[in-house]
Amino acid sequence: MAVAAVTVAVPWVAALWLLDSQGWWSVPAWLFVGGKGLMILSTAVAMAVRPRLSIQLFAGRYRFDSHSLHGLLQAFTRYVWELPQTAIGYLFAQWRVALGRAKRVVTVHGVTFVAGRHRQPHTTAGLSLGCFVQMWLPRRAGEECERWECHGGDEMARHEYGHTVDSQLWGWLYLPVIGLPSLISQALGLSPKARHRHDDFWAERRADRLGKRFFT
Repeated sequence: MAVAAVTVAVPWVAALWLLDSQGWWSVPAWLFVGGKGLMILSTAVAMAVRPRLSIQLFAGRYRFDSHSLHGLLQAFTRYVWELPQTAIGYLFAQWRVALGRAKRVVTVHGVTFVAGRHRQPHTTAGLSLGCFVQMWLPRRAGEECERWECHGGDEMARHEYGHTVDSQLWGWLYLPVIGLPSLISQALGLSPKARHRHDDFWAERRADRLGKRFFT
């Protein structure tokens, strides 16, 4: 927790110092402060609607893997090295809660899984942003959202966990190198004319390998 406290304080100290500077250096500081304002607003709205789930999400920001050095790495990278995707993932998750689209929040090995129902009856989908994994389960699952197997038995959960490991490795490059290309690959995979199989995309195969290695 000491490492986490230091890494939380570092961007705030840097932002406050840059706010006093002149020129373009103050721009990232204002973006940081504005982003924090959005996070506070989204958390407040979600807590007013679904307080239990919103609090679980907030707590997930400060929970790490307790079984290995991986937890120490999470605490060291989450608030600076993975800041863009972690912030976006948190905002997205809180608004899913606020809009009633999230049914279950579980933190496993320092990664917070947010499960909701998919509109299609037999379709699953996942999206990893920092330490937050968004999951959409089949509508047929119904209240099974309350007992889905993210604790090690679910293949999609392991795969998405692999993406969170890549987020730690790539840091600020995760979104342009892994995230955006994966979204494009997914879009191509849904097009019958493209003849592209999303599961064969290099980032997806890599996530499978990392997930099997770490999610045990």
